[in-house]
Amino acid sequence: MTIQTDVPRLRIAMAQCRIDWEDKHANLQRVERLAAEMAGTTDVLFFPEMMTTGFSMNVQSFAEPFEEGETITVVRRIAAQYNMALSATMAVSEAGKFYNRAYFVTPQGEVFHQDKRHLFRVGGEHEVMTPAEERRIITYKGWKIFIIPCYDLRFPVWCANTDLEYDLLVCMANWPAPRRTVWQTLLRARAMENYAYVCGANRVGEDGIGLHYTGDSVILSPRGEVMQACTPELEETLCATLDKESMHRFREKFPAWMDMDRFTLDYEDYARS
Repeated sequence: MTIQTDVPRLRIAMAQCRIDWEDKHANLQRVERLAAEMAGTTDVLFFPEMMTTGFSMNVQSFAEPFEEGETITVVRRIAAQYNMALSATMAVSEAGKFYNRAYFVTPQGEVFHQDKRHLFRVGGEHEVMTPAEERRIITYKGWKIFIIPCYDLRFPVWCANTDLEYDLLVCMANWPAPRRTVWQTLLRARAMENYAYVCGANRVGEDGIGLHYTGDSVILSPRGEVMQACTPELEETLCATLDKESMHRFREKFPAWMDMDRFTLDYEDYARS
């Protein structure tokens, strides 16, 4: 999937924000307000997981068809109006199944997606959602991007950047405060072990079942160094410029990626589990 031309630098932004519980219209208004504030300063704006509803498993009530649904229709308009790609996840209804689906919408109206593979058992997600059956790498302005919703961050095989398939790993999350140290540690580990930039966009505030979120959203270099970090507990949107040449120099100087183990993912066995 190739969109537009190659650019050596990509401006990305992460929105660390609150999410109104199961209130799609209020949350879409928040998406538009934040996009308007960042207009002209970023190429892509990433939001937390399940941005339009919060991490509610009441999917029978609010899941939508994908590209023809209200959320993508509105996001397409916003992306075009403010000339930036927009990305988050949403609950999707498709052929009688439900998916936690990350979407990536370009200013030209193109829509790409990646379903969540590892469903959060503690929250009952595995009882209502269907896991991803394939890994999709998006190419935008010459940058290869892999999006993982929340819990997928815990699984390094799924995230493995064998043969340097991606340049940027994005984790969109509803990651609660009691496990914030895990969130921070895994984000750094995924950057350092995969020789790629990492963006972690997490929410703040409380959700409809009383869980508290501190955010701790961050953009990391391929060395695991912090480029931008949001203030815990606060609503902030921060931007960083990714430099492809700098990343390539690091990969050449320290080519440990050439010695990575290879894995074969058995999707059929996973679907039966």
